[in-house]
Amino acid sequence: MFSNEPSASEQPRPERIWLVDGHHLAYRSYFAFEKLSTSRGEPTQAIFGFLRTLLKLLKEDGDCVIVVFDPPTRTFRHEAFEEYKAGRAATPDDFHPQLEKIKELVDLMGLERLEVPGYEADDVIGTLAKKGEREGYPVRILTGDRDSFQLLSESVQVMLPDGRLMHPQAVQEKYGVSVAQWVDYRALVGDSSDNLPGAKGIGEKTAARLLQEWGSLEGLYANLEALSPKIRASLEESRDNVRLSRALSLIHTDLPIELDFRGCHRREPDRRALREALERLEFGSILRELNLLAAPPAAEEAPWPPPPEAFLGYTLDRAQPMWANWLGLAAYTEGRVYRGQPSLQELKKFPEIRSMVAKDLSVLALKEGVWVPPGDDPMLLAYLYDPSNSDPASTVRRYGAGDWNPDPAERAQAAHALWQTLQGRMAENPRIGWLYHEIEKPLSAVLARMEARGISLDAEYLMQLSEELAREISYLEAEIHRLAGRSFNVNSRDQLEVVLYDELRLSAPGRKTQTGKRSTAASALEELLGQHPIIERILTYRELTKLKSTYLDPLPKLIHPKTGRLHTRFNQTGTATGRLSSVDPNLQNIPVRTEIGRRIRKAFRAAPGMRLVVADYSQIELRVLAHLSGDENLIKVFREGKDIHTQTAAWMFGLELDRVTSEQRRAAKTINFGVLYGMSAHRLSNELSISYAEAEAFIERYFASYPKVREWIEGVLAEARQTGYVETLFGRRRFVADLDSRVRSVREAAERMAFNMPVQGTAADLMKLAMVKLQPELEPLEAHLVLQVHDELLVEAPADKAEAVAGVVREIMQQAWALAVPLEVGTGIGENWLEAK
Repeated sequence: MFSNEPSASEQPRPERIWLVDGHHLAYRSYFAFEKLSTSRGEPTQAIFGFLRTLLKLLKEDGDCVIVVFDPPTRTFRHEAFEEYKAGRAATPDDFHPQLEKIKELVDLMGLERLEVPGYEADDVIGTLAKKGEREGYPVRILTGDRDSFQLLSESVQVMLPDGRLMHPQAVQEKYGVSVAQWVDYRALVGDSSDNLPGAKGIGEKTAARLLQEWGSLEGLYANLEALSPKIRASLEESRDNVRLSRALSLIHTDLPIELDFRGCHRREPDRRALREALERLEFGSILRELNLLAAPPAAEEAPWPPPPEAFLGYTLDRAQPMWANWLGLAAYTEGRVYRGQPSLQELKKFPEIRSMVAKDLSVLALKEGVWVPPGDDPMLLAYLYDPSNSDPASTVRRYGAGDWNPDPAERAQAAHALWQTLQGRMAENPRIGWLYHEIEKPLSAVLARMEARGISLDAEYLMQLSEELAREISYLEAEIHRLAGRSFNVNSRDQLEVVLYDELRLSAPGRKTQTGKRSTAASALEELLGQHPIIERILTYRELTKLKSTYLDPLPKLIHPKTGRLHTRFNQTGTATGRLSSVDPNLQNIPVRTEIGRRIRKAFRAAPGMRLVVADYSQIELRVLAHLSGDENLIKVFREGKDIHTQTAAWMFGLELDRVTSEQRRAAKTINFGVLYGMSAHRLSNELSISYAEAEAFIERYFASYPKVREWIEGVLAEARQTGYVETLFGRRRFVADLDSRVRSVREAAERMAFNMPVQGTAADLMKLAMVKLQPELEPLEAHLVLQVHDELLVEAPADKAEAVAGVVREIMQQAWALAVPLEVGTGIGENWLEAK
């Protein structure tokens, strides 16, 4: 068999040898980078971090690169010391598959990869470093392992993963010892990560001082009598451990490795296989960096109109389509680009709009009286694969679908490429296909109509309410100044901090800001309630000023001059749970339980001759929990139509239903909803003003009443730790990082997120499904969906048909999906939102 490639001896001499500690770099990347995964749930953060670091090296200086990994078998160090590295936490289960993928990618990139059975990567690197030094090569080692510092010389340097370059002088300056003393230094200090015992009680500064004075371990132990009794005793007691630590820290540099550096030049990568591997990992940015993305086909310019299956690209002069004008329109399909004139009439030629964020273009057309429903939208599909896919620019980069440039033609191409990539994967997960075709795609048409229709707003009433609040805010400010004993800027956190903690001498809560200042956040001030009457006034002042600046003052200015109505923009891809959000303006956060919040709702009105029908799912998340957990007691309560909070209190306190007090019901209600969000005993004790022990007992009694709820929670967490994600009843996924975090607060927050999502997400899916089913039923009744807020729907209906519409809405919402418990919906009718509620 013949080869045209030159032999190693014939190849040019490389300028520098790079030795990469592959195992260490992969392991560090696993923890250094945020949890990443593909849309199929395959974890990738170690792979991504490894490639990022390696590509930076290759870009700057990658002539001869050898990547070294630890062997999968035990090494001589394990044989010498059974406890070697036993102190390390167990390697995460999802690290090893990523490590194997890293090795595969190293091979595909054309780099030299080495593993030597029985020896760690350190020893292979040490042997190659000394060989390179002898042969006159400059050698650089990429690793974060400090044992490698013993290899440093004028020719050998260590590059740390953060970019710092270590050389003999740097070690001397930082640690106070020479390279020749490094192994002795490590033997004294030990290393908890490798379970190297070292000398008991000898820290880094003491070890450096001893070696500076006595030169080496040998010199140190030869002069024990000259040392202080404490250090002498430590060294005598630890003599065997120090000797063992030195032997284990010493890198072997004499392995029998036959390698000619002239032959280690980077080979030509296997471009096709490398591209396929990176595409599967969804590393769009790395594909581009390696020039592996196929250049978009040279698009042939074609005359308008395009075929109906084309993807459209467009640019608007602002985000809110009801207020926007479009700047350009283009279409793309099968290598042909079609550029249109910016006239909305052009859209009439399409049966539906296929585009990125197709809903916006439909709304823009509806504003001008042209209805073209949104069709296939690759952003909605990408969002179902991973809810972090909420931005078009980053999403097309992630999947290697091109760039999200302002040019409409390039946007059309990117949309087409992304759709082709993601559509091909639907067969792998049919539930995602169901969610897309049955919920998200048809919902975008419902939302487009809602956005274009908008809702009537009583601007004059809001302005009067704003003036009233201004007087109340002014009074509160004067009260705050009186209670403080002086005037100050209530909106200045620094001035407020001084007033509360220095002048009024209130006891500051334990938490502080990132800059170390005492917190004046609302949650911190709530802990001070009762210490001084100024706290209650400040919290009220903040609530009123926020409502005034967020709703009362801006909303009247947002009434559209053409429609005379308020138009929000519903975001289908804005939350991790699947809930809808709204922007421009955000109408999801108007408070429900406060008096001023209710008065703001009064401003949202029906048009003349119309009424607002409000429909609200009752306790939907608790009903979903009953279905998902399968708890017989919880299911029984809802099937029998009992009050869930009274029944929970009865079981918790061992009472008959008619003996439950209002306080006991309130406690049960707090726990019922608190369980959904992982409420701790500490939080419950604050909520109910009871002791921590009582709160713990309440929670235990809750789970005794509904035993399968705890079992379900534990099952969800176990599965999430295995797969990396949680799912709703319909298969909507959310990837959850940090479930195995060593930091308790981080781990518990991840756990709360994990078991809440299937409940909250299923409730969101049910609401969306109801909206999709409701839209065609409302049209014959001349009624229109106008708002969706949390568990509520607002429908505008002719006054004489409002009762019939309320009945239709209630029936469809209750029959959205058959659960183990009935879905209950309350309805109301009125001229405004408050009255209907």
